[in-house]
Amino acid sequence: MTIGRARRPRARVGALYHLADAANLDSILAHGLLSTERLLAQAGLPDRDRTAILRGHRMCNLHLPNGVVIRDQKPMPPAALAAALDDDMQPADWYALLNGHVFLWSDRDRMERQRHACGPRPQIVLTFDAARLLDTFGDHALVSPINSGNARRKPARRGRDTLVPYRTWRRVGWPAGSRHRAPAEFLFRCTLPAKPPYVVNVEPL
Repeated sequence: MTIGRARRPRARVGALYHLADAANLDSILAHGLLSTERLLAQAGLPDRDRTAILRGHRMCNLHLPNGVVIRDQKPMPPAALAAALDDDMQPADWYALLNGHVFLWSDRDRMERQRHACGPRPQIVLTFDAARLLDTFGDHALVSPINSGNARRKPARRGRDTLVPYRTWRRVGWPAGSRHRAPAEFLFRCTLPAKPPYVVNVEPL
């Protein structure tokens, strides 16, 4: 009988990080972390305006009527993004896809690079217990091997298979490339509660 080589398990992530504009803290504590799509609905914007925002490129921060700030998408200009897309996707499709998720970094260094790119506006970082969060919300989680919101400086190819369900990644790894490469991002299609036992620290930066 031939015994196949045992598959090395992928290491679990200890912490996940979310960087937010400090102006959003009250909303986050009250309602949890919401995707851009849910934030626009919560703010009561008309359907036509929401669709235009979700499928458009934000060149600057968007200030909603309820005081919530949605970040710009400067690192994803349409021309650069279009050149990196597969599966006949258009930039509007990619913007809409990302706007439906909440993003967490698995690497604090990546989070710090995002913070420096935010300029002088005050920021906060929420640190999540990854094991608790994924045990509860793993069915709503996806992972990405790349920074999905950056299309500058020789951007990585991306398409419909770039975002892999977390449970699938834990079981079989990435569709291509290193099977044990850690995710660059965790994305959630649901609201994430910003409270214990999931959030272990809220830090002003």
